[in-house]
Amino acid sequence: MLQFLSKSDFKVAQSCPTKLFYKKNGYPTTNEENEYLLMLADGGYMIGKMAQLLFENGIDISSIENTDLAIQATEQYLEQENIVLFEPAIYVNNKLIRIDILIKDKNTFHLIEVKSKSFDSTEYNNAVNTNKKYFEKVEWTEYVEDVAFQKFVLQEKYPSHIIKSFLLIPDKSKTTPIEGLADCFKIVKTEIVGQSRFRKTDVEFTGNLSELKQGHILAQVNIDAYVDNVMPQVIINSQNYINSIIGNSKIISPINSSCSKCEYRIDYSVNNGFNECWKELAEVNPHILDLAYLGNFNRTKDKPIDKLISEKKVNLQDVPVSILENKYNNRSFYQVTAKKEFLLDDFNASLEKVEYPIHFIDFETSQMAIPYHANMRPYGKVIFQWSCHTIQEPNSLPVHSEWINVIDKYPNFEFAKSLKETLGDKGTIMIWSLYENTMLKDVFNSMEHFNYEDESLKKWLSDTIQFSKGGNTRLLDLNELALKYYFHPLMGGKTSIKKTLPAVLNSSKSMIIKSYLENDNLYKLDEKQQVIDPYSLLPKIEVANTILDVTNGTDAMIAYQEMMYGASKENNAVKEGYKKSLLQYCKLDTLAMVIIWEHWKDIYASK
Repeated sequence: MLQFLSKSDFKVAQSCPTKLFYKKNGYPTTNEENEYLLMLADGGYMIGKMAQLLFENGIDISSIENTDLAIQATEQYLEQENIVLFEPAIYVNNKLIRIDILIKDKNTFHLIEVKSKSFDSTEYNNAVNTNKKYFEKVEWTEYVEDVAFQKFVLQEKYPSHIIKSFLLIPDKSKTTPIEGLADCFKIVKTEIVGQSRFRKTDVEFTGNLSELKQGHILAQVNIDAYVDNVMPQVIINSQNYINSIIGNSKIISPINSSCSKCEYRIDYSVNNGFNECWKELAEVNPHILDLAYLGNFNRTKDKPIDKLISEKKVNLQDVPVSILENKYNNRSFYQVTAKKEFLLDDFNASLEKVEYPIHFIDFETSQMAIPYHANMRPYGKVIFQWSCHTIQEPNSLPVHSEWINVIDKYPNFEFAKSLKETLGDKGTIMIWSLYENTMLKDVFNSMEHFNYEDESLKKWLSDTIQFSKGGNTRLLDLNELALKYYFHPLMGGKTSIKKTLPAVLNSSKSMIIKSYLENDNLYKLDEKQQVIDPYSLLPKIEVANTILDVTNGTDAMIAYQEMMYGASKENNAVKEGYKKSLLQYCKLDTLAMVIIWEHWKDIYASK
């Protein structure tokens, strides 16, 4: 049986060498479904298929599932002078790579790595013209190292050949002339291959190939200079990783604050990688790794959080208040020092500015590497849904309204028009974070790009949006109020609506507030008489053999894409199920805002 270091092994080891042992030994991670779902969300499978379609007569080696046979087939094909291979398997000296696209032209290889990460050719050209290193930015490091590892292996296998390395990536500077481009790519099959947990996804293109070649949005960029710069360290690291694999031994990495994001930190009693690294320190509660804004406090030269961890002081109460006070914001300070819920008196200044009717709004958006519609750029957003709860006057009950797009056309202007009709020109508009303001600003700015004329809508947007910090606006950001004035121990220093709602519900004495959730069957108590998180009570749906909770924006995006472009888009019953789940989720977000706002008012009134 082959023992090898693969592309994915190398990537994991670069993030933390110890993880390589856990990966090769099949330890469970939080990424097992996440990576696949993210590929669905950003349309990575579409980019992969589009890239292949741009190269004629390519031979797909990925259809050969047996690794040994794939290696043999690759070697046989590469005996030809000129050939294009998709996912060829190259093996040499305990290293195995699958190259996305490999072009052989006599004595020269073009190694092409296809990624769905967005790229801006205008920024790139400006960087080149000013002698700046575009791909040396941190966000590109893992991609450059990935290609460097592949080039290293290919060069070792074919030492007499010239190798040129490229990234093939979506270019945000391009727009597509093709309407419904995303709808032309369909997943026809997805399956887990062998024991690897790798999901193989077969994609079918149903559009016009000649149109695609003219209107695609990919850019092929040579990155040899960057690859060659990191190559010496890649070679050294690769050999260390291979030694670890052959000996089935761990490369011990020091535990530190970066472990807070470890995918092996999982609620699992057997083969728990995080627990093996942290040993008895893993079970400490409350844990230092749960400190809000953890990374911010470790940026100083003395790295105080890492120093505490090295001294085995990993209880949250071990963190000195002196390093938390008056830095960044007070959330972390409160997390360590506060024992009870509180609302600061300064909240009153915001309360006095609120005008009725009060509208609580939330949007859901979707974006993919491949544009949905003509004249859109890669990762251009469509705003497909809004929810609104309105309180017309003091002590009146909230009234819900909503809108969702179910038609395959650019929805942003219809979205804004329907929202305008509901919100009108009076009252305060509550949001949770400035995302809704950003989206409304995008609609305003895109009117000219799409030649969309509606002076009434344009004026309403200009009167509603906050265009600059401190500018006039009807919008009030409740998340900002939470950051400044509100704390609850159950929130753990965070202020997301998903953390704030359960905390509020476990403190509120108002049966009226709780009845809002009971109407939707989202208010229940556990065996300890604690309120169950309403988001966990939302119905689950299945997308591409994966269960989605639809409790966050990414899941909502995936559900929308499946409803509009997935395998069941012609099945009205299934499509209606997706629609219902999306509406329930978005409605809960705005209802949560109502509940939190009413609870804050109750606290303030009781002072």
